[in-house]
Amino acid sequence: MVCSLVTAATIEPLSVAEVRTQLRLDSRDGEPAPTVPTVALAAPAAAGNCDNGAHRVGVTFVTAEGETEIGPLSASVTVANNAVNGQLAVSAISLGGNNVTARRLYLTPVGGAVAKLAATIANNTATTATLNVADASLGVEAPTVNTTADQELVDLIQSVRDRAELETQRALLQQTWDLKLNAFPCADWIELPKPPLLSVTSVSYMDVSGATQALTVTTEYTVDVPAGPRCQRGRVVRAYGTIWPTTRDQVHAVTVRFVSGYGAAASAIPPLLHQALLLDAERLYHGGEPSARATEIYRRAFRSYPRQWAA
Repeated sequence: MVCSLVTAATIEPLSVAEVRTQLRLDSRDGEPAPTVPTVALAAPAAAGNCDNGAHRVGVTFVTAEGETEIGPLSASVTVANNAVNGQLAVSAISLGGNNVTARRLYLTPVGGAVAKLAATIANNTATTATLNVADASLGVEAPTVNTTADQELVDLIQSVRDRAELETQRALLQQTWDLKLNAFPCADWIELPKPPLLSVTSVSYMDVSGATQALTVTTEYTVDVPAGPRCQRGRVVRAYGTIWPTTRDQVHAVTVRFVSGYGAAASAIPPLLHQALLLDAERLYHGGEPSARATEIYRRAFRSYPRQWAA
């Protein structure tokens, strides 16, 4: 019997924000905001779209996890006549750490105090840029909260999830698996690992001639889907009055594709299990051994055993 992952969960059971709260971390523990840039009228002068009036520029760092708050705004630069010189030259643009993939430039409109998106530098190498955008074409307001996370927290969440799934032998969030058997069992059912079971996508087999065949749900098999946060393993059950087909004598002749997990959203995870994940994250972040309390919750409340072993 072999179980292989087909499609992994698309999100993690814990968010970076949740872990930050649990660890009592603030924005200073993420990517720091950029320093102030230098801004001047373009030289040589060039007609442009920047509105006549005073402007200031600020910069943010962008990572895969989010964006920093805007850094300090530059000194004010005044466009006197944009038909003569309506572009702004920005220099001394900060470079970020290894996780920074882009920088965003925010410009204050004339008479405005809040900077709005003017341009994105899609790299972490350039230190200069030219802004040539009218106030009416500016984008969203600059962020005031740092939503980046250092890679340590992202790796920590993945480690905590891996440990929880290993200890409980469960799938926390929706994911697709293939269970491969060398033949159909003597029993009337096939027990599926990694509860809770959400659905069975297909049951297929290699017939004696080497052709792949698919069983028909309801007429040839039914699906037993136990419910509840501590549910047993689900099963594919042979339909009444039928027999399992004869398969070719080869490895992995039978494949059951199924979907497991508490749901597609992290909110579907039982509160007790969610709390254990946070306890584990806190203990591991501070360099300790895995949380003994979390391990107890994993094993006593959520550990999945084959049904014939369960008490």
